[in-house]
Amino acid sequence: MSETSTSSSSVNGVPERQRQWRGMTLDELQRARAKALIRREVERANMQNSIDGVRSNVANNGVRALMFSPNQVAHLKTADYVLLGIKLSRWLLNLRGNRRRR
Repeated sequence: MSETSTSSSSVNGVPERQRQWRGMTLDELQRARAKALIRREVERANMQNSIDGVRSNVANNGVRALMFSPNQVAHLKTADYVLLGIKLSRWLLNLRGNRRRR
């Protein structure tokens, strides 16, 4: 008897409300579409702001803005650039030497 009383509220573990669901109304579809469009526009605006920030950073600080964070760029001195240049040139010479050996 207890099985028949539980089977009226759910069949095969599916609640009755879900068994009777027939889809969304036009108003619900329109609201869902509007929400999706708004979400898309917000994401597009966020992406554009990010792109603009990177562009302005590169325009103000050159290529070094791509290698370092803005805080690091502000604290780099001429000696730091010289050391970076030496390390880069050594790395490139080693790379060139390795290719000649092959």
